[in-house]
Amino acid sequence: MSDYLRYAFENLTKLPELDRRDFLKQFGAGIVILISLGDLLGAQEPGRRRGRAPEDFNAFLRIAEDGSITGFTGKAELGQGATTSLAQMLAEELDAPMDSITMVMGDTALCPWDMGTFGSMTTRFLGPVFRQAAAEARAVLMALAAEELGVAAEGLGTRDGFVFVSAEPGRRVAFGALAKGQAIHRVLDQQAVIQAAADYSVVGRDHLAVESRAKVTGAAVYAGDVRRPGMLYARIARPPAHDSRLESLDTSRAESMPGVRVVRDGDLIAALAPTPDGAAEAVAAIRATWSATQMTVDQDSIFDHLMARAPAAQAQDEAGDPAAAEQRAAHVAALEYRNGYVAHAPMETHTAVAELAGGKATVWASTQTPFSARDEVAQVLGLSAEDVRVITPFVGGGFGGKGQNPQVVEAARIARLAGAPVHLEWTREEEFFYDTFMPAAVVKVRSGVSAEGLLVSWDYAVAYAGTRGSEVIYHVPDRRVAAHGRGWRAAPGSHPFGTGAWRAPGANTNAFA
Repeated sequence: MSDYLRYAFENLTKLPELDRRDFLKQFGAGIVILISLGDLLGAQEPGRRRGRAPEDFNAFLRIAEDGSITGFTGKAELGQGATTSLAQMLAEELDAPMDSITMVMGDTALCPWDMGTFGSMTTRFLGPVFRQAAAEARAVLMALAAEELGVAAEGLGTRDGFVFVSAEPGRRVAFGALAKGQAIHRVLDQQAVIQAAADYSVVGRDHLAVESRAKVTGAAVYAGDVRRPGMLYARIARPPAHDSRLESLDTSRAESMPGVRVVRDGDLIAALAPTPDGAAEAVAAIRATWSATQMTVDQDSIFDHLMARAPAAQAQDEAGDPAAAEQRAAHVAALEYRNGYVAHAPMETHTAVAELAGGKATVWASTQTPFSARDEVAQVLGLSAEDVRVITPFVGGGFGGKGQNPQVVEAARIARLAGAPVHLEWTREEEFFYDTFMPAAVVKVRSGVSAEGLLVSWDYAVAYAGTRGSEVIYHVPDRRVAAHGRGWRAAPGSHPFGTGAWRAPGANTNAFA
């Protein structure tokens, strides 16, 4: 496990004040590279809300006195290997050894703001930021080495964490030695000169994932592995159906159990115990009755239910007259596809550990959106965002389901009631019940084909999946692509339970149809 992970998961007893001055104190002397490249983090991607990333920097790295290099990003490691790929980018542009680089990901106190880990945007948008930050750092190091070695920067080169004199390779100085005792801030206001792909020696090469050993040996830390002094395990008394309301409650049996506490905040009722099994036994002993709305749809009638509530179709791509072209077609195919609800079912269920102390909150969370989680916790606890820290350890899968953070809010609320750190890990049953689902969808397609086998008409209507992935990729002069609603962001009341993003939202439904 890296020194950072040990620090974050074993030694954090208080949430530190981490402005830039404190940051330098926390991590020692070194070169800090700041860059201002907001648009490269995906804010300019069509259809995406502009982010709230700081204008003065969006990504930065630190080169410490001992030569170690730390990269910081608000992205999370969900299993795709970004810990390794981002480190490769830094190593490539810096000319530094891979084993000298540690990535800090998804820590809201140490990392720059990020909208979240989704949309395959880490490599596409954060990658260029990291490369340019590293290129700028390398330029700074060469300028410092020129002063140290008394040689013009043009006569220097870099390799394996050293700057050397090109004409005398034996004359060299280590990155760490150049950083010693200095805290140099450089704001990048133009693109740095980055290496050409033909010169790559690290990127594009096989490299053992940096967390492989930790994951294979079981040393890797996930939110459920976090332990805090005095921590209690929580289980929530859940209603039998969505939209239920509590009518009566008897917690006496649970509260009589040794070491068990029961806390309540409205309809949130939780049993707390020193062990997970103790909490499970205690919550099973709670007697609660709930009022529930009778479900009026089932797996057979759900599609008719959805279509009856679907908004009018809005054309997204329209040309010519598909209906008239269909009349001239030699053959017409009319098909309907129905796609059911699909769970994310990650290996790791929604989990969080929350700790409140000194008017501040620290949460270790299984999340794709640590900064959103921070803001949610701040709101529910009545704290400022600066007084809440979310640390994102390894995340055991998300697939879009961990973009929302209900377990984080629940853990924070229970920790406030309990006055102690709280560990909340959803059961598999809770995961399937409370996590959002890919929305059920209906796609209706009519296509006309000429006698020569050419597509001459295309009429495509999709409900509840949006139009992502529905683009007409053939030359069809008479076509129409229309959508009922905006995909998984359906109007309230359309679906009988929560829906959300699921692995390239909408594209999975449309590409198949």
